[in-house]
Amino acid sequence: MNPEDYDYDEARRRATESWIKEQIEDRLTRFYARRPRMFAVPGELHPDVAAWVDRVGQGEPVGSLVLTGNVGSGKTWTLWKIQETLIGGGYRGTVEIRAAHELKRLIAPPVDTAALDVLADADVMALDDVGSVRVSDWDADHLMALIDIRWSHRRPTILTSNTTELRPLLGDRVASRLAHNATTVKITGPDRRRGR
Repeated sequence: MNPEDYDYDEARRRATESWIKEQIEDRLTRFYARRPRMFAVPGELHPDVAAWVDRVGQGEPVGSLVLTGNVGSGKTWTLWKIQETLIGGGYRGTVEIRAAHELKRLIAPPVDTAALDVLADADVMALDDVGSVRVSDWDADHLMALIDIRWSHRRPTILTSNTTELRPLLGDRVASRLAHNATTVKITGPDRRRGR
């Protein structure tokens, strides 16, 4: 082959595509290894959730995503599917998922500031099952600080709860910040944990 005939731009494009594909596969492999088995069930995201995920993946500014629904309707599954979808689509940001009881452990004295910083700095953070644990004044203060940092930097937060009434659970200031430009989606269906 004559060196003048070689398409360096095309070779660079193919090499870049190959590298990106390898990075996605590597991230998915690590994600699959740590995703709880219960949430490895195939399925499709609710259309409104899928649209929110698409905007995040495109780098568009988005508000919080609030997922509500009955016990067992698939809210936690949706969180893990969101992360899988983002990674599979080439999203390079960080996604951190924590259950409410895990967050409560982090903010109990002595506060795990390093772990809270990871959540504050995550490109997308999800808090699962809010309302399943009692929120003390101490917890509310630390939750407010976490949500305020994320809101101030326009980092999307996903929240799941069995109720749409967040103010009694989280307080006015946290609920206000989460509601700002939020997408709220009700996940419906039978309790997935019960036999069909």
